[in-house]
Amino acid sequence: MITRIDHIDIKVEDLDATVAMLGKLGLKILRRAPAPRSSVEMSLEGENQVVLEIHPVKAGGFTGVHHIAFRADPKDTLSLKAQGIKFKTENKFIADTGRTVSSFSDANGLTWQLTD
Repeated sequence: MITRIDHIDIKVEDLDATVAMLGKLGLKILRRAPAPRSSVEMSLEGENQVVLEIHPVKAGGFTGVHHIAFRADPKDTLSLKAQGIKFKTENKFIADTGRTVSSFSDANGLTWQLTD
């Protein structure tokens, strides 16, 4: 089942300004994904830190938290489906990050994700 918060995905207007500000707070760049993803992953130093994955907002999109991802085994989707959770994406491999993700929404329309 879920073992920890893995990352928080954030959409921003000015990627470079946000990365610079987070750097001033002590976060380090872990990875930069090339276009079309164009994201930057950052975290505080140390083991098991939550990663902030920052993306430039697409035209007409919203800024803010896109989703929160929990670390879990991909097989956990089966038990959650049995409990009534309906997944939008299920065990989808993301080449840019090397992660397998499953996404779902809650009753408020918020997006949540499981990742390995």
